[in-house]
Amino acid sequence: MSVKDKAPQKRIEYYGKNIRVSRTGGVSATKTVSKDGYGATINTKHGLRLHKRLFKGARMGFQNGNFQFIGRYSSGPFNFNVSKTGVSTSIKNKRGSYNLLKPNYSSFKLAGVQVRGENAATLQLIFMIFTFLVNLVKLIWHIAIKIFWLFFLMIKWVADFIIGFYKGYKNNN
Repeated sequence: MSVKDKAPQKRIEYYGKNIRVSRTGGVSATKTVSKDGYGATINTKHGLRLHKRLFKGARMGFQNGNFQFIGRYSSGPFNFNVSKTGVSTSIKNKRGSYNLLKPNYSSFKLAGVQVRGENAATLQLIFMIFTFLVNLVKLIWHIAIKIFWLFFLMIKWVADFIIGFYKGYKNNN
């Protein structure tokens, strides 16, 4: 059975302060020590990582003898990730995230079941289009109400002006 043929499975995991237990990854413990922008993280699954914080959101370091560069930034609904292999950007919403440059890195979660990859990208696009259409209908409705109210006020103002002008003219004669 290939990866594409597998049904989505519920993610089962526990996060503690320094421990993570998951159905697929097993148990791992982590401890991080950092001072003045320099840090060391030891992880029972991934070994020792030495890193230096460069500026807000970016760090570089070594893990298992391999160089790492990671930068993560947020601006509104957009998230930007920079690494030594490239750049990606994603839009996050309450159902997960859609990666604009690498759609197969998207995620979608509904009723506790998380889907990743191509299926998640499709579900995210459907969700975002549906959300856009609902919000468009709401916007059109609010604009229509405002236009109707403005039109009503203009008619009322003209009617009050004419009635007042007529009463004033009648009282003077």
